[in-house]
Amino acid sequence: MSGALAEALVAAQRRAVTVLEKAYVAGAFADDALREQLDALGCSDAVDQGYLVHALDVLRAYGGPLPTEPRPSAEPTEPLKATDAQVKLAQSLFQRADLVPLAEADLRNLPRERVSQLIESLKAGTYDASTWDVPF
Repeated sequence: MSGALAEALVAAQRRAVTVLEKAYVAGAFADDALREQLDALGCSDAVDQGYLVHALDVLRAYGGPLPTEPRPSAEPTEPLKATDAQVKLAQSLFQRADLVPLAEADLRNLPRERVSQLIESLKAGTYDASTWDVPF
């Protein structure tokens, strides 16, 4: 299964399970119907189903907040760009090593992690222009 399809399936399963949990706690159907629906969703582990049904039975009997749909984590979609301090340090290290520095604008467009690697190689004296995807 492709990565995108697998992610979509897991997200849809989570939403469907949340809907089933709320309906079960509200008394819409019995535990055998819940287990049947979970099986159909691909959530077929009998032990996990047993724990889920018991937890929902506790909510049904004693009250408490109903399960909510989990929210996806907010991960950055693209790498963070170089900081001002990284750009200044890299330019200074280029000058100290008597190398032609990359234009400030080009350094700023590199990912922060990549500029850190550049800085470390310049400090260690192991800088090799041929190993970088941006010509220096």
